Amino acid sequence: MNKIGFRKLAVSLFTSALVFAAAPVFALGNSGFYADMDSGLAAAKKSSQSVLVFITQEGEDELSASFMETVRSDEVQGQIASKYALVHMDFSQSAFQKTVVRDADSKEVQEESKKAADVMQKNSRFAALINPEFTPAVYMFTSEGYYVSHLVLKGDEKADGFMAALKADEVKLNAIREMIAKTKVGKSLEKISAIDALFEATQPEYRFFLIDLVNEAINLDKKNKSGLMSKYIITRTEYDAMICFYDNNASGAVNAYVKAAKEKFLSAEEKQQAYYMAALVLVKSSGPESVPMIVNYLEKSLEAAPKSAVASKVKDNLDYFKDYQAKMNAAGNGTAAGGKNK
Repeated sequence: MNKIGFRKLAVSLFTSALVFAAAPVFALGNSGFYADMDSGLAAAKKSSQSVLVFITQEGEDELSASFMETVRSDEVQGQIASKYALVHMDFSQSAFQKTVVRDADSKEVQEESKKAADVMQKNSRFAALINPEFTPAVYMFTSEGYYVSHLVLKGDEKADGFMAALKADEVKLNAIREMIAKTKVGKSLEKISAIDALFEATQPEYRFFLIDLVNEAINLDKKNKSGLMSKYIITRTEYDAMICFYDNNASGAVNAYVKAAKEKFLSAEEKQQAYYMAALVLVKSSGPESVPMIVNYLEKSLEAAPKSAVASKVKDNLDYFKDYQAKMNAAGNGTAAGGKNK
């Protein structure tokens, strides 16, 4: 199996100056696989299927190609094609080569390259969300796009080995489906309780895929009768900030954290963390011109919970940036005075 850093890959793609047209809906190709998650989910919803996502680097690890031969075999396809919409995301060098738009190519070839680039961008964003460590990898999702499992595979399984792993995880799939059904019935607090059961049953790193249910819970409980709103507001904020990050929109991420810090259902410590994160994003994404705003957010962070366990850390950072700001101001005043004396 081959290790790959998908989050690093996504950063390089999403900070690129290249801008591609909106992605078309990709039809099922001759290979029997959809090209991206959007088209796979669209097909799954129409046919009441679940989704299997295959992530590979064909030709660059010793297992991806042979594993996909197994998956494409009649023995496997005969058992899974009617139950799952299949999505194949290949991140090999040859796949990336197909995204390169060359002046010497015909207009038709250039258009195909642009489409391939858009799909690669979307798939890299998806892969960054699930952050697979090795290829080949297989993930199971519901037709709603909710994470079910990461199949435990070595990558060298034959048909019977792959099917055994898949059937083992179908137990999880059925349990998740039962939980989803409960989120759609009952009164508001009953729905929120069902959403929370699904949320807690989902591994923390995959809860972003529940964002529609997170937003539904927030809308259903505007007075926080469940006592769960801070958890969901924080999850929504982290999701919004992450999407802004992938879109190279640092100011959007800052605004997401500042907005959260003003939410009445957050504890003082949670508000402190939100302001601190806003300051941190500015530190990571901007220059000296943002120092006054960094100081402002750190001051608000300290004011929110001055006796918290992390207050001393916040104060140390605040003192550092205040000192930095004072030196900047002194240097600016000195330059101005020097110019006047001349």
